[in-house]
Amino acid sequence: MRRPALLAGGLLALGIGVAHQAQVPIPVLIGLNTAVLTVAWGAYVLRRDHLATLLTALVLALAGALKTETTTDLLPRDHLLLILVASSKEQAGIRFVEEWPVELYGRVIEEPRPQEDRLRFRMMVDSVWIGGHQRRCTGEVLVGSRRFRDGPPPDVLYGDTVRFRARVSRPSPARNPGAFDYRLFLERKGIYLQAYVKDRNDWFLQQGASAGVDVEGLVRADLWGSVVLPARQMVRSVFDANLAGGPAGLLKGMLLGEKHNVPERVQAAFSACGVNHVLAVSGLHVGLIAAVVFFGTRMVGLGRSGSVVVSLAALAAYACLTGFPPSVLRAVAMASAVLAGSLLGREVDGLNALECAGVLLLSFQPLSLFDLGFQLSFLATGSILLLHKPVARALPIPSSGFLKTWIGGPLAVSLAAQLGTAPLIAGTFGQFALISPAANLVVVPLIGIAVSLGLLTVLVSAVSQSMMQLLNGCSWLVLSAAIRIAEGFAWPSWASVSVVSPSTGFICTYALSLLLMVPGCRTSWVYRILIPLWLVSANVWVWGPFLRSGGRLEVTILDVGQGDGVFVRFPNGRTMLVDGGLRGRGVDAGERVIEPFLKHMGVGRIDVVVASHPHSDHIGGLVRVLEQFDVGAYVDSGQDYDSWTARRIRTIIGRQGIRHISVAAGDSLAGFGEAGALILHPDRDWVNLKGEAPHGLNNGSVVMRLTYGKMAVLLTGDIEHETDRDLIRWGTRLRSQILKAAHHGSRTSSSDRFLEAVGAKVAAISCGIGNKFRHPSPEVVRRLDQSEVTVYRTDLQGAIRLEIGKEEALVKTWLTGNGGDILF
Repeated sequence: MRRPALLAGGLLALGIGVAHQAQVPIPVLIGLNTAVLTVAWGAYVLRRDHLATLLTALVLALAGALKTETTTDLLPRDHLLLILVASSKEQAGIRFVEEWPVELYGRVIEEPRPQEDRLRFRMMVDSVWIGGHQRRCTGEVLVGSRRFRDGPPPDVLYGDTVRFRARVSRPSPARNPGAFDYRLFLERKGIYLQAYVKDRNDWFLQQGASAGVDVEGLVRADLWGSVVLPARQMVRSVFDANLAGGPAGLLKGMLLGEKHNVPERVQAAFSACGVNHVLAVSGLHVGLIAAVVFFGTRMVGLGRSGSVVVSLAALAAYACLTGFPPSVLRAVAMASAVLAGSLLGREVDGLNALECAGVLLLSFQPLSLFDLGFQLSFLATGSILLLHKPVARALPIPSSGFLKTWIGGPLAVSLAAQLGTAPLIAGTFGQFALISPAANLVVVPLIGIAVSLGLLTVLVSAVSQSMMQLLNGCSWLVLSAAIRIAEGFAWPSWASVSVVSPSTGFICTYALSLLLMVPGCRTSWVYRILIPLWLVSANVWVWGPFLRSGGRLEVTILDVGQGDGVFVRFPNGRTMLVDGGLRGRGVDAGERVIEPFLKHMGVGRIDVVVASHPHSDHIGGLVRVLEQFDVGAYVDSGQDYDSWTARRIRTIIGRQGIRHISVAAGDSLAGFGEAGALILHPDRDWVNLKGEAPHGLNNGSVVMRLTYGKMAVLLTGDIEHETDRDLIRWGTRLRSQILKAAHHGSRTSSSDRFLEAVGAKVAAISCGIGNKFRHPSPEVVRRLDQSEVTVYRTDLQGAIRLEIGKEEALVKTWLTGNGGDILF
């Protein structure tokens, strides 16, 4: 085979993916590996070549699965997580908020990031104090603290030995569909716990002899502490000597991988115009380093063999300096293959070299397959290798001359990379930069010049300070120009458009379309395979949305923290959003929860947005929704409330021409096919024609009953006991199998007579983890239990999804991941 690594990498990735989803027990995988390997060896001995090849491929996939399971499931017995779980003596059951007040002792294994008001670093734990008893343990912990009341956090350096009291917890998982899974992100890095230090009195910093540990000797023996860290500090000092602001942060981000140094406005501009890939170390930088070192050593008279060896050493040093990110490891592996091939006089196949890098990375770090940087890096490089030639031929540019060399070639590379990564970027970030090809054509060459200048500045800094200053000045000019140009490209409103997550059918159709562009796939037998697959996937893509709902009413009660947010998809495909969670200082449920969820669900238009009442924990997130999505109508109870959020919503509605409807008891929302939406509250006694709510904003909430066949869902906003009498008058039209409990389960709501009148079998409570109001009230939970109502809570179970047919409903909770409870 011309590209054996391509097949090996694909099989390894397949095994890793299957193991990640299926979670096969390790003994089973060991047994399967042994059995298949034995049979494969027997087939080889008996010269059954085809069978031996097939079984060998299966062994590779099983090896990937086994490596994945051993990486994720095998924690040492003395791991801090296992000790804390055992010490908590929790019985089996649902418990997603685990927090332990303990005292930790260990060593800082990461250079803390310099931030004014917070401290953040990784530590390797050596021992833990629980209830006054010390236990030896191991495991990495992510430690953080904000500014203490009596001053900033203490200075902590790499290699320090620290001891402190903290509240240790597991990182938060994704609590809603489409949300970022912080727990899984950290676990892929080997971090299973995070610690928060609240007060300076809880902090004890020990170093050297005072800790009983020779920290300096330990650091000297550590490659990172003795070589890499001083080198990184030296590079920073070179740039900080004459650079500041955006150019300095940009250069450190590109050469050292310290993206946090890049100002937010620069990151926003580069992201909006589709050149944010240059903000992190990548193949561009590795290629420049390899070229500069190789040709530089050749110019001073070193032979080819010596230049290759020096270049390989320089690449290894650069990978170490940047902290071994996947993009650099991939690029270093490919560059090393090219250099070694040139030394041996062998032609290097780009795709095979790329997959060699992939096999190497996945063999040691299988979970990097799910890392976004890994995926983007390999997709972009593979797309360039496969598509840049057909894209170049398709461009209306002469096949030779200046335009082809300086315009056509770079543009074809940019377009090829964008074509390959577009679905992943759209699904992850929910946006697509239309201006990206043009921006890359101008910004990337400037970045290449800046990277070259930065490398040269570091090299000459030890020889000439004046030359260092001159080169830093040149870097400032180039980087300032790159920032201004990127901001110019990002300025038009159409430069970057918001998109929904592509469906599986679309991704398959898109990928097959790209494969049909590859020259190597244009053979008769390949076409006979790809064309039918393309037709099948295209039909799934086109007709899938019409068959997805299966004639069901879908209601998702989102976990927006301490607030409400309910998404409804009706059987005819129409959509409704009831409330949008809180917007406040550092919190925007619309941006963090609602928008990612809607894009994940493929929703680009919301037919109706309903605001139950104008408190910020209900309408705060609607600001983001109204700004980013096409909305058909905005419905509320007509309450006139003066707050920044309410004023902002009125402004957006007016500017975008959204229809504003005020409803009252007895109204119905139409257009939902066989499903109905009846407004039960408020009438004019609760919200008058002037928009006044004489009994409070909560009691002026919109109460809506959704019906489909024999099933009904009651959405109650924040109503309290005072409204019970009016609602009970609705009699049988109030009765509902499913109740969204009012006011987050407050004791001022859900009275006994109200619950009896509703007759619900299921109640969903939307409340925040450890909220200061202590919702839901134990009294309300007891009432629901006495009424034989099954209770689901967003603080314990995350988003609650209801799939409602005409005679039954299926309830699923996001965190438990169970198959659902069928209710009649």
